[in-house]
Amino acid sequence: MSIIRRLSSLTLMFACALLPASAQTTRILFIGNSYTYSNDLPGMLRQVALSLGDTVVTQMVAPGGFTFQGHSSNTATLNAIDQGEWDHVVLQEQSQRPAFPPEQVSQEVLPYANQLVSRIRSTSPCAAPVFMMTWGRENGDQQNCAFYPPLCTYAGMQQRLWESYVLMAMENDAHCAPVGSVWRSYRSAHPEAALYTDGSHPNVLGTFIAATTLYVSIFQRDCTASSFAPVGVSTAAAAEVRATASATVLDSLDTWNIGVNDPVALADHQVIDGLNVLFANNSIGGVQHVWYFGDGATSLDADPLHTYAQAGIYTASLVVEDSCGRRDSLSFDVDLNVGITEGDSPMVRVRVEGTLLVVEHPSMTGTFELLDATGRSLLLTRTAGTATAHWSLPRSAAGMCMWRLRSDAGPAYGGRILLP
Repeated sequence: MSIIRRLSSLTLMFACALLPASAQTTRILFIGNSYTYSNDLPGMLRQVALSLGDTVVTQMVAPGGFTFQGHSSNTATLNAIDQGEWDHVVLQEQSQRPAFPPEQVSQEVLPYANQLVSRIRSTSPCAAPVFMMTWGRENGDQQNCAFYPPLCTYAGMQQRLWESYVLMAMENDAHCAPVGSVWRSYRSAHPEAALYTDGSHPNVLGTFIAATTLYVSIFQRDCTASSFAPVGVSTAAAAEVRATASATVLDSLDTWNIGVNDPVALADHQVIDGLNVLFANNSIGGVQHVWYFGDGATSLDADPLHTYAQAGIYTASLVVEDSCGRRDSLSFDVDLNVGITEGDSPMVRVRVEGTLLVVEHPSMTGTFELLDATGRSLLLTRTAGTATAHWSLPRSAAGMCMWRLRSDAGPAYGGRILLP
C-alpha cells in the first residue's frame, strides 16, 4: 500500500467541521454563440447536475456568430461578467476561428481570450474560466478549406480545435472542457449517429454531449450515476455519453489543465525520538489547514510536534483549503514500530547526524542495508559487535528510505527514515 492515500469519508467529515463548507449552489456564466444557445445548453447542464444532487444557476450571453473579439467589447457580456461572484465562466469561441492556422489564432483569438479571462478575474477572483472545446464540422470547414488544408476534413478541423482550446486554457491558467474530444469518441464509435442539425450546429444528442462533458469538467466528478436523458436521446446512448465524458475528462485532468489553481496538500514527517514526531506542512496554495494524527488528536499548527501515547502505525492526514474554498488532502503512515521485533527484543534506532547515518543496536553482528523508496539498495554493509555504527550517507540517499538490519543470530529489524 502506498504511504500516501486519499482521505476517507469519515476524515473528510471531521475536516468539514473545522474548515468552512463549500457553497451548495454553483453559479455559471455562459459566454458563447449559437453553439451555446442551441437546445439550451445551460438548461441541459442544470438538469444533468440536478440529477446528481447539484444545484446550478446559469446565465447566458450568446449572440449568434459572436467571437471572443466581439464579446470583449460587448456591453451585455461585460455587464454579465461584472455582476461577479461567478463560480465558473464557460467561454465558447466562434466555431471556425480556433481551427485557423496557429499564427492567425494568435492574432484573432488568443488576445481576446486573455482579455475576457482578465475581466472575469477582476470581478470574480475565485471564478474558474472554462474554455469549452467545440467540435469539428461534419465534413470539415469547406468554406476555408482552400486556404488551409487541415480544415478540409472533420478530423483535421477537430485536431486544430483541440490544439487551440488546450493552448487557451494553458495560457490563462484556466480549464478546458473537452467537448470536442468526447464528440470525436462518440462519433468514432457510432459513425452512423446523427450529432448535427446542419453539419455544424448540435442536435439534442450533441448538446447532451456538451452538457455532460461540462458537468464532469466543472465538478470533477464521474457522472455515470445520472438518470437524466433529454427527450429524443435513448437510455443506452445517454449512458454511453456519460461513461465517455467521465473517462475522457477524469483520466486526463492534467491534459485539460483542470485543477490548475487548486491547492496541493504536501506533508512530511520525522520521528524525532521514541514517540515524538515532527510534522511539516509543505502544501502549495493553502491558507487553512488541519492535521489529523491518527490517534484522535488534531492540530491547526503549521508544523506541529506531536507525541503519541504508544508505539504503533498511525494514519496521519492533512487537509488544506485555499482562500476560495478549494480543498486538497492526503494521508500517510507514521510508523512507530520501527526497530521493534516480537516479544521483548531490544530496539534498533536509526538516525542522521550531519552527513552520517547512525545505527544504534544491541552490539550485534549482522548485515545492514539502506534502500530508496523504489527498493533500490543504496548502502549494504556489515555491523561490528559494537553498540553504535556510523556510516557516511550515500550521495543518492534522500527523501523517505527504508532500512533493514539482519543479525547473524537470526532476528531481523526494519523501518523507514526520512533523509535530508
